[in-house]
Formats: sequence, structure tokens, C-alpha cells
Amino acid sequence: MLQVYNTLTRKKEIFKPLKEGEVSIYACGPTVYNMPHIGNYRTFLMTDNIVRSLEYLGYKVKLVMNITDIDDKTIRDSKAAGMSLKDFTDKYTAEFFKGLDMLNIKRASAYPRATENVDSMIGLTQKLIDKGMAYEKGGSVYYRISAFPDYGKLSKLDFDNIIIGASVDVDEYDKDNPRDFALLKASIPEEIERGIYYESPWGKIRPGWHIECSAMAMNCFGPTLDMHLGGVDLIFPHHENEIAQSEGATGKPFACNWIHGEHLIVEGEKMSKSKGNVFTLPEIVGKYGGEVVRFMFLSVHYRKKLDYSDAFAENAKNNYLKLKETLDNLEFSLESAEDAAYPGDEEVLNTLPELDIQFREALEDDFNTPKALTVFKELSRTANRYLESEKNRQVLENLCSLYRQFSDALGLFYESEKKKIPTEVMELVEEREAARKKKDWAVSDAIREKIKSMGYIVQDTKEGPNVKEAEESL
Repeated sequence: MLQVYNTLTRKKEIFKPLKEGEVSIYACGPTVYNMPHIGNYRTFLMTDNIVRSLEYLGYKVKLVMNITDIDDKTIRDSKAAGMSLKDFTDKYTAEFFKGLDMLNIKRASAYPRATENVDSMIGLTQKLIDKGMAYEKGGSVYYRISAFPDYGKLSKLDFDNIIIGASVDVDEYDKDNPRDFALLKASIPEEIERGIYYESPWGKIRPGWHIECSAMAMNCFGPTLDMHLGGVDLIFPHHENEIAQSEGATGKPFACNWIHGEHLIVEGEKMSKSKGNVFTLPEIVGKYGGEVVRFMFLSVHYRKKLDYSDAFAENAKNNYLKLKETLDNLEFSLESAEDAAYPGDEEVLNTLPELDIQFREALEDDFNTPKALTVFKELSRTANRYLESEKNRQVLENLCSLYRQFSDALGLFYESEKKKIPTEVMELVEEREAARKKKDWAVSDAIREKIKSMGYIVQDTKEGPNVKEAEESL
């Protein structure tokens, strides 16, 4: 039975979708104004892990993730770059998708862009004005938070000292001093000159950040959805304001479950340019590989801070390689396995269903990927013990099947298909085998070292030599 921690109630709850067997998810996506850092991708990967877990548990999932391509930051930085807003945001949108591919993050059902949904934002704003929950001032339209008694229910902040009627134009502001926030902002002359404006009943405007997600989420799912995802930094003001806008307009719950991922920090400190500890995804992937970075993120529960360091990454790499080597050895052994039965077969076959149950229970426990990895490691140990004995084809097939089920649920080993070994390496392997048959160990060892210098290793097994790239083995 799936239990999910709901930020709205601050407790784990049994998950019940609005429609049996189906889950609707809206996840806050990137603001495309620069290269996303690894902290951003931890949140995007959290979303992918939740989707994969739900699918493993038998749900049909529809995920929508927005692209914020118009807000304070994109307008400011596109001007500094001397580029049009569209060209600038298209550039960083492409970088965002490259990062998803580096981490094997599955594509969402839709990636709506804010600039393509402004009409819906204007319509939502008009509805709020009609209900007395928004007002126009100086060509901008603001949400009247005093008109929404539940304001603050997500962030649990004390809003007793709100100054009634005071308003704020910036998208991000002091959480201890909230104000009526801008739904639509009057475009300033400079923005109008750059073509950054939309016609509305209140003049030339462009959307504020918060109204964007409410409009796009309701366009895709209607007034209520199952899960709304994002980083903890979005709880206030962004998600608090989304609730106020959406529920103020519809009178219905906006999201049944609010799920937030914790920060990624670096060696105990928050990432900041001044400290020189901000890392982009390509930097880290270039150093460790995409699958290792994914494994590293999986090894810490999404609601706990992840403290990144080289030592932490190296440990993740070692654990990842151990699991991958087991899969490689299973698939290699399967190529020559026979159908004969052996004494340990039944014990292994009886163990697999229990491991499957434990893995499922880990995912049902608020998407607990560290616990799921622990079960995965136990499957690896079971497989390795079996690989030391005589091998039955059916047992190996069952081990491989469960191994692949676990890896698919976690998004791992998608690049594990055997790469073609160069002809010159395979010729040396054959020479070495000939030397071994003659018991010419000196020549055999010399050829092994030559193979190693070419970036490959040879593992001697009962089934014959198993050749791998050196980096794939410990």
C-alpha cells in the first residue's frame, strides 16, 4: 500500500488517486535562463523516480512539467546577453533536455511553455477579479491574499502581520513579509520595445511567475490533480501562491498531495557562486558519468539533504560498478548456460519473489530509493553466490529478469548493452587463450597487460574469457 509524505499535512498518507489506477502529476520545471546546476537536476530526477516507482507499482502516470520561459530572470538575462527572449530561452531549454538525457530521465507527457499559455493566465486573472480576489493597480493585477483565509496552509508560516493592501512586483520575496503578489505585470517601456508584452483588458502586460503554473496545470488536468512536485525552495512563495490562485478561482482543492525534494549542498555548504561551489550537470557527468550521478542521487532519500563531495561521488561510483558488474556477469554466463538442474537452484528461485516484495515495499514507503537499492544489493549478492557454482539457464534467466526489473524501476544500466570489443583486442584474447592452454603463463600475463593498456580487462571464467572495458570493472 503506497504511502506518500504530503507537505500539506506534514505526514505520510495512504495514497488514493482521483481516478483508480491513474496518477496526474504536475512538476515545476526549469526557469530557462542559464545552465541548470546539479541541485536543479536532483529535483528533476526525484520527479523521474516517482514516475518510475508509480509505474512499477502498476499505475498509469501522466506527468506535465512546465518550462518557465518568461519571468523576471529570463527577461533580465536575455537583455544582458543581447538576445531576444525566445532565442535566449530556446538555448537554455535545449540544454535542459540534454541534461535529462544524460541522467536517463524519461520525457514527460507534455512540457507546456509559459509564453504559449498567456491567454489562459489572463482568463484566470479575470475570474479572480470577478470574485473580488484580485485588483488592478497601475496597469498590473494583484492577488488579494486577505480574500483567501487559507493562505499559508502549505508553508505553515505566520501571516498575522500581513500589511493589507501592500503589494509586491518581484516574483521572489521575503518569506517573513508576504504581500499581495502580481498575477500580471504591466510591461515597462523597455519590455514593450523588445516585444515582451501581451494585450489584456488592463493594457500591455506580461505574466508573473506564480500565475503561470496555476494556468498550465489546470489546462492539463482541470481544477484538481493528484500530485504537485517541486523543490523545498518553492513551498513559499510559489506553491503557496499557486494554491491561493487556483483554489480562489475554482473553490476546489488544487493538488491532493504536495511532494517536495530537499536541497543539494556541497561539503556541508549551500551552493553559491561566491564560494565557487556551483556545479553544472555536464561538469559532474563528465567526471563520473550519467549513471553514477543518477545512482548518487538515488542513494539519498529525496526528503533528505544530499551533501555532495568527491568522496561521496566516488563511493557511489564503486557501489554502482559492483551492481553493474553483476549484471554483466549474469548476461555473460547466460550465453553458455545449460538446462541441467543443480542443488542450489530451488533456493535461489525461492528467494527471488521475496526480494521482489521487499523492493516493492521500499518504493511504497514514500518512494524510498535508498531502501530499494539495499534490496538491489541483496539481489546482486544472491546472483554472485550463484555464479560461483554450476549454472542453470532458467535460474539465470529469472535472476536477469528481476535484475532488469529493478534496474528499469531505478533508471539504471540503460547503457549496459555490450559494446563491441575492437578486433585487435579480441585477437590478443585468442592469443592469450592459446598461451594458457600451453601453460605458458609468462606470455599469457604479458598479453593480459597489453590488453589492459588498451583499456580492456579479461576475466577468466568457466565459460571462457569475459572481456570488458577497464572502467566497467573494479
